[in-house]
Parts: sequence; structure tokens; C-alpha cells
Amino acid sequence: MSRKSNLVPDSVDSFDCKRQLTRGKVFMHQRVAIVVFEWTKTIQCGERILKIPLVKIDDSILCPVTAYNRMCRMIPAPEESPAFVIKRNASLKSVTYKQFQSKLKRIISFTGRDPRLYSTHSFRRGVASFAFQARVPSELIQLHGD
Repeated sequence: MSRKSNLVPDSVDSFDCKRQLTRGKVFMHQRVAIVVFEWTKTIQCGERILKIPLVKIDDSILCPVTAYNRMCRMIPAPEESPAFVIKRNASLKSVTYKQFQSKLKRIISFTGRDPRLYSTHSFRRGVASFAFQARVPSELIQLHGD
């Protein structure tokens, strides 16, 4: 449910370790990942830190904890690196919003759906709706969505 501006930069050169997620801001503890945001749209002056717990979902191909751990094993990176990187010519480069959106649209097309009806914001809306339908208290949904 994070905003795209907290996950990936608009360009490789605009990556800001204070605004976007770094490898060092994702803490793994047994079956839980704690994702730490020091800056968001609603936290612009460092008045608080947002800590989002993600619990591992066993046997789910959509488990974000499993996916993140797999990515980190496949593409090791220092703690100060962007959380989401790709290897280019033996160096690590941040995944940009355009790359993320483009890949998402290709995957959606592959499923036979119209990619024009989806964006990265669909995750934010979709997860909030799913959580509400699962009877997650609205206060917790708001907290996760900051």
C-alpha cells in the first residue's frame, strides 16, 4: 500500500535515500519484514517514523516477504542501495517508476486484461479494498497506507 514515490524514484539520478526505500530500511525478523519509512507524503519534516510489518504468507506465490527475500538473494546489494535494483554492466541501478510501470503493464497484458485500466496505484487501492473486505479495522488500513 506504499506510494510509488516511497518505493522507486522517477529516474536513476533522482534516487533519494531519505525518501525512497533502501535495503537497510527493510528489517527481516523470522517470518516478518519491517519496512521503515522516514519520509512520506504525510511525513515531510521527520516528525515520526512509519514502520509497516509484513507477515510471511506460507505457500502463496504473492507473498511480498518471500518475493523480497528471493530478490535480495538473487541481487545482493549494500544497505544504502535502493531496495529495488537491477544489474546493468556489473553495477546496480535503481528500478525507476517508468520501468516498474512498464513491467506491470506487460504482465497485465499477458493475463489478457487491458493494461490501460491498471497502474501502480491499483495496488494501493486494491490492497485497501481487500483489507476492508477481510474486516481489517479501518484504523490499521489507514496506518498501513499512511
